[in-house]
Amino acid sequence: IRQHDQMYAAMQQQSKPFDALEHLEKGLFVRKELFGPDHPEVSKVCQIFTTSCNTLAMNSLQRDNHLLAYELLKKAEILTSPSGYIRDKKMRMKLRAVTFNNFGCFYKRRGKLHAALQYLAKALKIELTSEEVDNPAGTHLNLCATLSQLGRHGPALEHAQCALELLEAMAASRKQKVREDENGGGKNATDDASILAIAWHNLAVEQEHLNMVDEALASYEQAVKVAEK
Repeated sequence: IRQHDQMYAAMQQQSKPFDALEHLEKGLFVRKELFGPDHPEVSKVCQIFTTSCNTLAMNSLQRDNHLLAYELLKKAEILTSPSGYIRDKKMRMKLRAVTFNNFGCFYKRRGKLHAALQYLAKALKIELTSEEVDNPAGTHLNLCATLSQLGRHGPALEHAQCALELLEAMAASRKQKVREDENGGGKNATDDASILAIAWHNLAVEQEHLNMVDEALASYEQAVKVAEK
């Protein structure tokens, strides 16, 4: 175990994430054999491994390495299933939603829109029933874009509106927190603004498709206003 952990740390320091992942995976399975699948350390390493699989899968997808992206996401899907090794159910469901969302992006990128829709719907289902999720607004925006490509502009518009409501609620909550903490908004505020601008833009596109011209113009203006802040 120590040998794999040391190699994992060394590969990370050398910016070799795929080599690091290999040692993390080997360390995970050695722990499982030694301690048994229910040991807390197995669960902890499994969470780190699953998160890394998702991150590297999306990096691979950006570089059009579709096979590697698929293999990594498939590992994450198996490990976040009820028969996987993550014992904390909230964390498992959070990582499962991330994995399904990323699978949605994977299939959308490959032009398999119906498969993308199925995975994004699975992600949203988890997010609607869990408090631990990362990015439900992002899932709504992915659903909006996928439905739009399928020509289903009515449902796409609804998902854009849901994303906007969630983002504005999150922004209001963060502003309140910043006032209480007396700290600056920093990077998160910038990220929020860029996602909010995308949401307004997506809303405008769907309104335009549905011949809601005045509403579309107002939404485009709002997108520009948010982006320029």
